[in-house]
Amino acid sequence: MQSQHIEHGTVRFKHAAWLALLLTAIVLLTPGAVLDAVQVFIEPTLNALRHWKNSWWPWPVPDATGGGLAVDKIIHALLFAVCGVLAARSWRNTLSLASIALLLVLFGALTEIAQTAIPGRGMSLGDLVADMVGVLAGIGIWQWIGPTRQRTGRGIS
Repeated sequence: MQSQHIEHGTVRFKHAAWLALLLTAIVLLTPGAVLDAVQVFIEPTLNALRHWKNSWWPWPVPDATGGGLAVDKIIHALLFAVCGVLAARSWRNTLSLASIALLLVLFGALTEIAQTAIPGRGMSLGDLVADMVGVLAGIGIWQWIGPTRQRTGRGIS
């Protein structure tokens, strides 16, 4: 019975990992005009959040376009961190963590290359670096929480 539960849990995580990869590809391969339309739609909400944060945050925050870290790099890192955690959880018994990391970085490189064929998008070394940081963070998070939870009997199957 326990083995059946673990197998079912592994299948769920594999499905979640594939879904995360698919959603990451969709986000990264969306045409620039669509992204601009989405940004116009959510910009008033973002401005309201910035205004609210500035009303109580005591320290100045650099503008993302004025030398600060760009939001798109954060998005890349977060997308690939989620993929890293789920891939490490799903395929750790089949592939080494180094192989998982290499495959995810290759996936990131392929999405960057594919962006050259998409209107309003382009390849960026900075995006690829953010992808790599996300992959390493995601696998690192898995290394930190995954095996510990399994050893304590509160496994994440």
